[in-house]
Amino acid sequence: MDNQTKENAGDILKIDEALELLNRELKGKSDEINRLISEKYSNLKEIISGATHTGKEMIEKTRQTLEEAVAKGEEKTKEIGTEIDRKVRSNPWLAVGIAAVSGFLLCYIIEAGKRPK
Repeated sequence: MDNQTKENAGDILKIDEALELLNRELKGKSDEINRLISEKYSNLKEIISGATHTGKEMIEKTRQTLEEAVAKGEEKTKEIGTEIDRKVRSNPWLAVGIAAVSGFLLCYIIEAGKRPK
């Protein structure tokens, strides 16, 4: 064998040794890399799960708040209706006059919008 062939063979042996060393190191590190990746993903999974749970809680609280607001609104409307009914019964002619004036004003406003300018 000539010197060039011996150098190439020596280089190939060095490359093989380096690759073998890298493979051994990677096998040892692959478990650690897999563990780190699984930890990161489990943290992400926990965060998403927590956000989903928090979102559901917020939706439930909002629904309850809206139900309470609707119930209070219904109650207030009934109170106002009862008060108006009481006032109309105590003075029916005033209620008729207010209704007539309101109707006249409403018709006047509608007609004014239809007139050419």
